[in-house]
Amino acid sequence: MWKQIIAALVLILAAVVNLSANAQSITDFPDELDGRVYVFRGDLGIFFSTGMDYLAAELNQRGLTAGVYNWGDWIALADDAIARYRANPDRTRILLAGHSRGGDGLIAMAWRLHSAHVPVALAVAFDPTRVVGKVPPNVERFINLYQSNNTLGGGAARPSRAFRGDYATVNLAEHGEMSHVTIDKMLALHNAIIPKFIEAVSFGSPPRQAGIPIEYRVPAGAPIEVWDSGVEIRAAADDRADSIADRYGVPSWVVSQLNRLPPDEPIEAGRTLVVPRMLFAPATVSMAKPAIFSQR
Repeated sequence: MWKQIIAALVLILAAVVNLSANAQSITDFPDELDGRVYVFRGDLGIFFSTGMDYLAAELNQRGLTAGVYNWGDWIALADDAIARYRANPDRTRILLAGHSRGGDGLIAMAWRLHSAHVPVALAVAFDPTRVVGKVPPNVERFINLYQSNNTLGGGAARPSRAFRGDYATVNLAEHGEMSHVTIDKMLALHNAIIPKFIEAVSFGSPPRQAGIPIEYRVPAGAPIEVWDSGVEIRAAADDRADSIADRYGVPSWVVSQLNRLPPDEPIEAGRTLVVPRMLFAPATVSMAKPAIFSQR
């Protein structure tokens, strides 16, 4: 346990350094656009969910308005979000994030917003518990980052029957460099999801049909990539998992996983397969900033 706490403190220090290093590339939103992020800590979150504080700080530095809260306050926060959205529905984007029981809390809050007909632009859960609820249909994009072998967390929030948004569950069980008490502090995960928060506010709801829900397990030693959903493609003659991976710029292991394909087995021409996708290219946020951004 002490090793995990020490590791967490090291990650927090690294996060502080990272924030300072990125200070020159911070972007901002115009005053009239309101990206509200409700960030939830888990139980004893003031000690063990400190990565949520740094995530909120990173989002605030990029022009969103992010606050950090105890997960049990989700009812009052949902009512606050409902009031803000109804006051200016064309300009308000509600976003959620949470670690451990905070992941459970954001699902509960999303359902309350659903009852009030308030959309959630993006929700990201960091290793919620195994009793986490299902994702309601008002959530436009949902990402679950978890480790199936964690006893304190280990939960994957599944889509509800009416869910039609973009959905991805990322199992990080084979990445031993993190645990339930450090997963919220991993800089690789922060770097993967921060652009998605910016996208969800700057580009609005994607004007197209949502992708196919995907679940995948990142192999040990493989770089962690967080896709948004999947898309159907047709296999060509003589295709294999690696040729499809090369064509769509994704690792062959994820093509094999999503389609239950042996890596070297030929695929029948015309077979329908699923490959993961990003809704927006990462360079869209990091390099070519949208027109609504202004350099601070």
